[in-house]
Amino acid sequence: MAITVTKTVTGLHILNNADNIVSEVEVTTKSVDDSNPSVLTIEGMESFPVDTSGGTGASGFVAYASLTQSAILDWAPVKDGLAKSNTVTNQAAWIESVKNPP
Repeated sequence: MAITVTKTVTGLHILNNADNIVSEVEVTTKSVDDSNPSVLTIEGMESFPVDTSGGTGASGFVAYASLTQSAILDWAPVKDGLAKSNTVTNQAAWIESVKNPP
């Protein structure tokens, strides 16, 4: 039995100006154990701040309308934040505790 983990961008907070610069990204991590997906599923949301100091002139800036989920998940603050997060480990532990209660 395997746990499948998916990470989805579920929210973007933008600066309050006409440039639509993303200042924070919300990512939902979902873990599902295929042995009993209706019971062994857990989700958690995390937020990651994004440096907006460079504005639209920042290196690598992408216009809001051109953003993709894969590009956002690859942004350093998001990618690094997810790598440092314990969410996947905690979700796997929860699934294991439901499958094999103490």
